[in-house]
Amino acid sequence: MSVLPAHQTTMMGSMPHLTPKEALQALEQVPLTIPAWPQLPRRSFKEAMIPQYTEAFPGIRVNEVAKRIWVQVDDNLPNAMVEFYEHLVAERVDAFAISEEYAAGLHGMLRQLAAANMKLPFLKGQVTGPFTFGLGLADQERRSVWFDEQYRDIVLKGLGMKALWQIQQLQPYTEQVLIFFDEPVLAALGTAAYMTIQDDDVINGLNEVFEIAHNAGALVGVHCCGNLDWGLLASTKIDIIAFDAYFYGTRVALYPDKIQAYLERGGILASGLVPTCDVEKLRAETPDSLKAKHESLIQEFVGKGIAENLLREQLLFTPSCGMGTLSESDTAIVLKLLAATQTF
Repeated sequence: MSVLPAHQTTMMGSMPHLTPKEALQALEQVPLTIPAWPQLPRRSFKEAMIPQYTEAFPGIRVNEVAKRIWVQVDDNLPNAMVEFYEHLVAERVDAFAISEEYAAGLHGMLRQLAAANMKLPFLKGQVTGPFTFGLGLADQERRSVWFDEQYRDIVLKGLGMKALWQIQQLQPYTEQVLIFFDEPVLAALGTAAYMTIQDDDVINGLNEVFEIAHNAGALVGVHCCGNLDWGLLASTKIDIIAFDAYFYGTRVALYPDKIQAYLERGGILASGLVPTCDVEKLRAETPDSLKAKHESLIQEFVGKGIAENLLREQLLFTPSCGMGTLSESDTAIVLKLLAATQTF
């Protein structure tokens, strides 16, 4: 059985608001059953997917005006790498903290939780996944750091520590922390640009960051809003697979044996049923139309041989992706539709 009650709701992270106060107020209007801290990419370039987690990484340079971030490969980089590993070996978790400058929503939520003086059943944090981060971060010559073996190790260990720091910040306020790794680039693996990345690289890389979070007591999820080899993801030590059920739900059903085995070991599916990437479709949906879509997807999975009871019991609902590109009014629609899924 899943450690999460069925039909919980949470979000991917990003919201369109410019201040944490505004974002948190919007979440208070239609609360998530698994609260998550809001990422605010419109507030600052430093809250974008890759910059947000780069503090403490060696060689990082940021140009906010040009909205560019890179690793400066120069004579200072080896010493910065040594310092990184010294923090790692000494288990100085605070050296990998995410400051308020880079995550205003996280710190706003932590203050809110402290003031409430209560312990919630679940809280969710998020980190950019190692493949999206490592392939998206480049040096000054625009070479991806993932293809530098030494810096790849830094990416894996550094993001694991970012997750650990978050877990430690959230744990005083919850019985169970969930940490999601956002991995949109997994949808591009297998294309010409990434042909050198093998299945074992994906499994071993993800499992390395998962292990750090698991050892701290967190449940671990991966979110990808595109299509990928879902069977491969199910083969990792993941607890929650978060997928875009609105546009790609039937693709997940193409891996019935591995999804069935994943569910049998207690894995959870996070169904991104509420569309965020197509505003016209979002505005046209109702709770009834989304319920009909959900039931159709369940039958698609069952038709492939996946157990219906496991699908219904080990399921939570999310938006299909982040809400950072939406208007505030459309974000409110997403949250209202998401709340309705609790009755599905």
